[in-house]
Amino acid sequence: MISLKEKFDNKLVLGIDFGTTYSLVSSIRNRRITLLKDENKCYLLPSVIYFNKDKFLIGAEAEKKIIEDPTNTIISVKRLIGRSINFIEKQFPNLPYIIHRSEDGGIFFHTNAGIFTPIDIVSKILEYLRRRACYAYDQEIRSTVITVPAYFNNIQRESIKKAAILAQMKLIRLLNEPTSAAIAYGLQEKKQGIIIVYDLGGGTFDVSILKLNQGVFEVLATSGDANLGGDDFDLCLLKYISKKLNLSNENDKFFQSLLLQKSKEIKIKLSQCEKVKIDFFDYHETIHRDEFNAITLHLVQKTLLICSNILKEIDLKKESIQEVIMVGGSTRIPIVYEEVQKFFNKPLLTTINPDQVVAIGAAIHANMLMQNSYYKKTLLLDVVPLSLGIEVMGGVVEKIIFKNTSIPISKTKEFTTFKDNQTAILIHVLQGEQELVQDCISLSRFVLKGIPPQKAGKIRILVTFEIDTDGLINITASEKYTQKEKKIQIDNNIFSI
Repeated sequence: MISLKEKFDNKLVLGIDFGTTYSLVSSIRNRRITLLKDENKCYLLPSVIYFNKDKFLIGAEAEKKIIEDPTNTIISVKRLIGRSINFIEKQFPNLPYIIHRSEDGGIFFHTNAGIFTPIDIVSKILEYLRRRACYAYDQEIRSTVITVPAYFNNIQRESIKKAAILAQMKLIRLLNEPTSAAIAYGLQEKKQGIIIVYDLGGGTFDVSILKLNQGVFEVLATSGDANLGGDDFDLCLLKYISKKLNLSNENDKFFQSLLLQKSKEIKIKLSQCEKVKIDFFDYHETIHRDEFNAITLHLVQKTLLICSNILKEIDLKKESIQEVIMVGGSTRIPIVYEEVQKFFNKPLLTTINPDQVVAIGAAIHANMLMQNSYYKKTLLLDVVPLSLGIEVMGGVVEKIIFKNTSIPISKTKEFTTFKDNQTAILIHVLQGEQELVQDCISLSRFVLKGIPPQKAGKIRILVTFEIDTDGLINITASEKYTQKEKKIQIDNNIFSI
């Protein structure tokens, strides 16, 4: 438990850090932030679920089934939520699950207990955490702040929201993980100035730059990779061990699950030891930390390239950075810590446990939003994490609001018709940094009708994007002269602080 100087009332609200590998739930009561533990005194819940015919297991008990029954034991679901089946088949070709395409282009799992989507699985994990809190406090608790990677797109965020609803939660806000960590450091340890949050978890990487000044948290920029994390280090090690031991069991799901678990264990041990002995069936070998560093260095360099690019985007020099906060369990890997320290050329901040800091920040922010604390005076200013635009001729995306633009923001661009006597125009709203429509996320489609028939290029269509401080997006398309217009609103909390 972490004591707070400020006084809180007894209105309970939860902060949940839903992670790829582990999840946590926290709350504030009697001036203390509490990381809620299970009956075995563990606060980390493995984000694993096991299905059999008449029941399902979650957490540590489910984790025991990974090797025994990999097809019905779902791990790292955070990496799969909001993803298309095409993306999953390309990025994760060796998953042990039986999966099929859902009607919306996503996936569902065939298990012994029936068919489940990633949203269903996440909801069960969230519900488990909520019930842990209800049991701990002996009362019903539903109000929740849930953290997500800053670089999650709209579909992924909306999926988390749907999972929260299924888990019978009242979702107050989706909170970006790096911002949550900054809140914990800024309000617990009174950190000030420009800080970098380097967040490397089990399946995602985020980097955010914030300016902290006397209760004002201003996000200057954010970037990341929603498909890069500790799981990738495990897979690199698995492939290396397979080659080193000359293994040839790629199609054996049981064997591959066992080897993956062994790889995870070795990775963790190599964070403490210079060498680790591999005992795997009849295979015996030793692997050194230098070998592990060599095969995973490219992953670390990938994160540092993202860091370098975000600094260039906002023209910020490393010398202007006061602190570098390390977040996420994968930052414990020595090669990660060493390379990040070398890149920024300054000591790294780990005074709050990297596994706990996001959940702690979520609990603080939840209390701020419920006006339960002194922290209600704190001001949080965010940016747009991914660019927004519309489709134009040739399947190209015309950006209207660019990533890392401060919100609130209102911006208008002028477009025209491309056919003679065109009386309607389709507005296709997209999110992402790529130039082509097919490579971006589709948010919405709507039609502006009643355009006066004219030659192509004569009509002027004004498209306005407005984003408020809560991430509410209003989009208006209007014909310049007749003022015929159509409005839509996207209330997906896409850009929540």
